[in-house]
Amino acid sequence: MSEINSNKAAVESKKAPVKKVAADGSQLFVSPAVSAVFWTVSLVLVCAIIFGNYYYTNFVVVEETTMSRLLRVLAVIFGLIIALSVSLLTNKGRSLIQFSRQAYTELKKVIWPTRQEAVQTTFIVFVAVSVVSLFLYLCDIVFLQIVRVFTL
Repeated sequence: MSEINSNKAAVESKKAPVKKVAADGSQLFVSPAVSAVFWTVSLVLVCAIIFGNYYYTNFVVVEETTMSRLLRVLAVIFGLIIALSVSLLTNKGRSLIQFSRQAYTELKKVIWPTRQEAVQTTFIVFVAVSVVSLFLYLCDIVFLQIVRVFTL
């Protein structure tokens, strides 16, 4: 009997972990409080980057050589990358990463046209656009002549 109970316990321990689900049905990767902290940190980083860049360009009297400007731009880009990385740790960020992976998987399933099919389709579209353009041009000329007859 104890052997059966130990087998049940082993089977239950091998079950997949319980996934946390939000009220709207979306999967939670971290708790909402941690997610809110990550959003706050990300927002503070972006605000600090914007303020720092504004302050440096308007109030710091430094001759902006090419190298100092490059370093400032690199600092802004690096800070934005860090802020984006922090925001990807939130529940919405993880959902975005999961969606991107699924979209890439679906993209690999697409059957792309051959070069010949693409060229033929492009030629057909070009001919159709040319015919419609010519028709509209002729209609414009006809209506212009009609308007001239009645207005003069």
